[in-house]
Amino acid sequence: MPKIFKNNKFALLAANAIAIAIWIVITNFLFSLIFKEDYPFYIYKIVDIVKFLPPIWLTYYLWVLRKS
Repeated sequence: MPKIFKNNKFALLAANAIAIAIWIVITNFLFSLIFKEDYPFYIYKIVDIVKFLPPIWLTYYLWVLRKS
C-alpha cells in the first residue's frame, strides 16, 4: 500500500469512496445496457449483489485486514 495511505487516513477514505463510486457508476451503466424491464425479480437481486458486494469487500480489505 502506498505510504500516503499509511500516513493519512483521510486519503485512504477518499480513495475508497472514489473507487466505490466508480465501480457503482460503471456497473449501473453496463447493467442498464444489458438488462431490460421484463426480467424476473431474482435477476435484479443478483445484479444488486454484483453491484454492491465488491465495494464492501474492498472496504473490508482496506480497513479491517490491512488495519489502515
